[in-house]
Amino acid sequence: MTKKGLFDSLRDFFASPQPTPGPAVEEVPDDIWQSPESRRREEKLTAEWREKLPTSSWERVVLIRDQIGELERAAATRKMQVELDELGRIKATHLPTLLKSYIEIPPDHRAEVFRETGKSASFLLNESLDKLLARLREIGSQLAKGDINKFAENIRFVDLYYDQSKDPFGPV
Repeated sequence: MTKKGLFDSLRDFFASPQPTPGPAVEEVPDDIWQSPESRRREEKLTAEWREKLPTSSWERVVLIRDQIGELERAAATRKMQVELDELGRIKATHLPTLLKSYIEIPPDHRAEVFRETGKSASFLLNESLDKLLARLREIGSQLAKGDINKFAENIRFVDLYYDQSKDPFGPV
């Protein structure tokens, strides 16, 4: 049995659970992150990696993970492949790489980051996590905008099609 590295563990943590064979029903669970497999993976990584991240960073990581799950479901429902691809990159590559790079700095040497940048390593990590959260909010806005546009089109259709109060031959 081979031992998984940090990057592999983080990638597994942020990966969606593998589908189990069953009836061919295309149903998205209410919360893909709360499947038994996900819970076990989260508990293991929480215990293993949570102590290596500042509490404020861990809270952001959990928020990012939850938002990615919600946005993936919404983007998949709307068949928005560009957004799905970006969410996949954030989940599988960008976030794990960021966390790995922070964790790999020996705690005794994190003060060097402060001396070089004037900001602590944990501050820089939180700043980067906040940028990811901001991008996730933008993706959520894009998804919502598509819904708003669809709603507006339907209102215009109903107004044009069913507005019987206007006489088509009367004054404008």
